[in-house]
Amino acid sequence: MEKQFAVFFDGDNISSRYYDAIIAEIQKFGQIIIKRVYGDWTTPNMALWKEQVFKSPIKVIQQFRFGENATDNSIIMDIMELLKENNEINSFCIVSSDADYYNLALRLRESGKFALGIGKENAKPIWKNACDQFVLIENIIDFTSEKTTVDNIDDMLNIDEILKFAFDKAKTDNDNWISLSNFGVAIRTRYPSFDPRTYNHDNLLGLLKAFVDEDDIKKDELTPPNYWVRKKIVEYDENKKEGIIKRFLGNYGFIENNNGDYFFTVVNIAKNSRDKKIKKGQKVLFSVIKEPDNTKTEMSEKNGKAIEIELIE
Repeated sequence: MEKQFAVFFDGDNISSRYYDAIIAEIQKFGQIIIKRVYGDWTTPNMALWKEQVFKSPIKVIQQFRFGENATDNSIIMDIMELLKENNEINSFCIVSSDADYYNLALRLRESGKFALGIGKENAKPIWKNACDQFVLIENIIDFTSEKTTVDNIDDMLNIDEILKFAFDKAKTDNDNWISLSNFGVAIRTRYPSFDPRTYNHDNLLGLLKAFVDEDDIKKDELTPPNYWVRKKIVEYDENKKEGIIKRFLGNYGFIENNNGDYFFTVVNIAKNSRDKKIKKGQKVLFSVIKEPDNTKTEMSEKNGKAIEIELIE
């Protein structure tokens, strides 16, 4: 069944400059039937939203700030009313980083509706995890100046744990192959805010190719093809190699070694080094999951893969 969305913007919480990108992201999920933006339009902070609504077909809802959660309460009441009166709407999107909506998301899911949350990276986990799916604004906006780097690696979703969970929980065929769609569904049951773009990959397939050996991913002859992946126990030599940070791009990077380049993500940093700042030219010790293969042409296949990276002062 196609998703029919009602979209609610918390204008007091989310800037209008993200509007176009957010709408485009929601349309990837389904059709938008209702769009509303809430806020106190008498205040200066809504000035940019006033400019936006002259360009965009969206219903404006005025809510004076009679209390700290006045806008939140107005959105919650309107969604509950719509839930009772409109049977055509089967999906709701709440655009806010405010955790006050977590109970509403749970209520929507209890009613059999799809609950999509969109907010900033600093949104509390209780709000992210209450939704069927939660999309980070940082992943859909191309703005280098505002894209956050990871100050606390432990706050990131650990990609190793995510992949292990999916391999353990996803439905397999008789030969232990998992369809890519089932793999993604398994992840979202536990990690609603998971998004490959957080780890600098456009999609789940691209992310898996960086962590799974080539012979453990296959596709059929259809157009577009269906993909499958299978679990393989990763073993690595605990003896460390030496190298230097060649490039670091916020969530992932490359280590230069005499054998070639090794790809890594921040979750591959050893726990005893996670309080240190990563910078280009820094010396490191690391273990190897996969050695570089200079016979390959694609970077994802040519580069090695590093784990348990220790940063040396």
